[in-house]
Amino acid sequence: MDTPDTEEPKVKLGHYISYGIYRGLEFILRPFPIESVCIAGGCLGRLSSIILPSRRNIVMRNLRIAYGDRLSIPEIEAMCKRTYWDVGANLLASLRANYMSADELDQCVEADGLENLRRAREKDSGLILLLAHMGSWETMVQTPSITALFSPFSALYRPLANPLLDKLVKRRREQTNVKLFSKRDGFFTPIAHLKEKGGLGAFTDQNARDHGISVPLFGKLTSLTSLPALLHRRTGAPIIPVSMSTISNGKWRVRIHPAIEIPDSDKSNAALVTSHCARNFEIMMTESPTDVLWMHHYWKGGRKRPLKISGIRKEKNALLMEAPTKPFNLLIFAGDIPADEPEALTQLHRLKHYRPDINITLVSEHLTSPDVDLRIAMIATEPPHIVANAIRKHD
Repeated sequence: MDTPDTEEPKVKLGHYISYGIYRGLEFILRPFPIESVCIAGGCLGRLSSIILPSRRNIVMRNLRIAYGDRLSIPEIEAMCKRTYWDVGANLLASLRANYMSADELDQCVEADGLENLRRAREKDSGLILLLAHMGSWETMVQTPSITALFSPFSALYRPLANPLLDKLVKRRREQTNVKLFSKRDGFFTPIAHLKEKGGLGAFTDQNARDHGISVPLFGKLTSLTSLPALLHRRTGAPIIPVSMSTISNGKWRVRIHPAIEIPDSDKSNAALVTSHCARNFEIMMTESPTDVLWMHHYWKGGRKRPLKISGIRKEKNALLMEAPTKPFNLLIFAGDIPADEPEALTQLHRLKHYRPDINITLVSEHLTSPDVDLRIAMIATEPPHIVANAIRKHD
């Protein structure tokens, strides 16, 4: 975690505009029951999937990586549509929850797996809550009956870019006895909270790029933050996965999973502990996949170095580099390059061995190589659409 930073960001005109829109939406939704708000949010979510096709492509790619080996394309497309509905409903519900009483929130959210929490409490230590962006997570942290289970409850959060919204959200959380820690508080403040036997929630399921550590997620390499592993090593507090799924419009279930079993031999290795967290994210997300915020780039490659694996720590996660079961697919168009072109063969060999999960598809008229996993034959004089159709057949 970064060192404390007390410098306050400057408030700009755009911040006032977005703040006004946010408060206006809250005001509009306030008179309506939560069930109606969820239906409206679902409709808006479905509409956004139509008017934002680039974002829909991200959702489809993520779902195909996670579930493409067990679901057909039509099934994944149906899951994509439902994802937009559920995410829209969950996000709009979080705005309505800002004006709901404690009793109303308690009626909307139920808890499951309390026996797992009791077993974790027997260790007489704090609790590291492994949270994913799924369900109406903002509603969860506002529901008294849920936060009371982990009392004293706090959460790690990233300050919002809009300082006006950031102050509003922080003030509301503190009114519900939820303490928020950001990078401005440093690393030792949340550690002290855990040592005082508090519950610390951390949403750590999203791509951390170079700030994280590379581990397999659904069989494909990505970068996740190692913060839960570091907190576990420093405090000994158990890591407890907590998921949230939709039961019906305006009803959610928070499930407390068993504490992650981490062998003593793995505890000092942040990469191995993070890989245990990744496996639990897979379990949590698969429980209710349409509640997951798949709009995020879970497996995003870099623009300048698209083949680079973010979060490599050779001394810690070298063994994990061999663990992926799903390839990093690379399409190479070689055209009419001669079959015996030495430079082309050398570059194919280098690419194949650049990272362990690369799968090369080569489109060429003459060139071939043992480093190629699939070759699509072409004739250079044919119209381009014929080659494009041949590539599309391999999906």
